[in-house]
Amino acid sequence: MSQLRLALLFSLVCVTALAAIGRRPYVDEFHGRLRQMLAACLLTGILALAVFFPVTSFGKAEDIDPSTIWFPSLLTGHVILAGFLLLWWRLRRDGAFAAFLHLAGGGWGSKIREGVSTGCVGWLLTVVFTGLAAGLFALAHGQLSPSSEFSPLIAWMAELPLLKRLTIIVAAMTVEEAFFRGFMQPRVGLLVSSVLFTLSHFSYGMPFMIVGVFTISLIIGRAFERTGDLLPCVIAHGIFDAVQLLVILPWAVRAWAPAGVS
Repeated sequence: MSQLRLALLFSLVCVTALAAIGRRPYVDEFHGRLRQMLAACLLTGILALAVFFPVTSFGKAEDIDPSTIWFPSLLTGHVILAGFLLLWWRLRRDGAFAAFLHLAGGGWGSKIREGVSTGCVGWLLTVVFTGLAAGLFALAHGQLSPSSEFSPLIAWMAELPLLKRLTIIVAAMTVEEAFFRGFMQPRVGLLVSSVLFTLSHFSYGMPFMIVGVFTISLIIGRAFERTGDLLPCVIAHGIFDAVQLLVILPWAVRAWAPAGVS
């Protein structure tokens, strides 16, 4: 079975399981059988492409030759997510796009402060929990997992020109938060949306990184629950990614990456 077909199968199972617990946004938000069917297909398709295809690609980043990567292709997933959000919103035909994504006006100062504090605290807690996971694995096995080493793709991204790294950060903080927090979390809950967010990062094949992604997703998701607004989440995500991609990863790659990876 191809990766795409397997991802579609996983997505169908996920949508079915969510329906079994009463999470059916394609029914709750639309009138008419045709619109409901179209919305169900859209949801199944986006979960297959954005969440479960990375799962079926677990560890594939190790096999990628960074010299063959066309930089805009890194943003393909974000373009697909943005297209899905626009299609779902247009299909609903109600309300402004900002309201659809839980972006409210006013209170900019408090929202910025919330986002900055969430991003900083979230980064620190992510470091703590990732370190604990690595430490527990080392105690159990006597060494760190070989898969915790930097993949060539991660090393390549860490050494991209500043403008390209900033482009990745802006795309991730806006589009990923709009989809996983603004769209998915109100429909499936904090825990499920965080699991889906984590699964979407599986293609890197780095277990300890996955621990960190799940941790920061829970923290940002909790901020969304507190505020009901997407902006603090966008800011927190941006701060987290900026620290990782502009500071931590470049330093770590230079310090620890095997010769020839950078």
